[in-house]
Amino acid sequence: MGKPSLKFFVVFNLVMNIPLSTAMSIGGMVFSGNADKMLTTPSLPINILVGFIVACIVNALIPIPLIAMGFPKLFKVDPESVPGRILGNIPIVFIFVVIIGLIMNFLNVQIFAGAPFPAFLFAFLGTFIPMYVLCFIVAMIFIPIAQGAAFKATASERA
Repeated sequence: MGKPSLKFFVVFNLVMNIPLSTAMSIGGMVFSGNADKMLTTPSLPINILVGFIVACIVNALIPIPLIAMGFPKLFKVDPESVPGRILGNIPIVFIFVVIIGLIMNFLNVQIFAGAPFPAFLFAFLGTFIPMYVLCFIVAMIFIPIAQGAAFKATASERA
């Protein structure tokens, strides 16, 4: 798999990162016990926007497709098979949850709530496992959809 075109990158990120950042934003508020503030504060749209931007940056800077394809091969599993996709998503979701989770926890706990410094780390640790599970499910659903949309959008480039 060669380096994806800009058009592929844009379409993939739109289709994948909007659901991912929305799920992380809503999940973060629910898992942290702040679901009651979801619609009464401007933090939800801000979190979705920040999560989307950070997810796009992560996709641009980290070779996500290489990791997703390479990790299953370590276990001699075809990356295109269902078990291969599950294995491939394990490190990918970990990368996204750690990076986006730390940034969003810092934003919400330190900036919005004004809590002292180490509080955002404990908030991150407290929500990591449920956030990982949520993001894993979202990734399993939306990665094939995003790949399909991006391949369709760039079909003329490959012809």
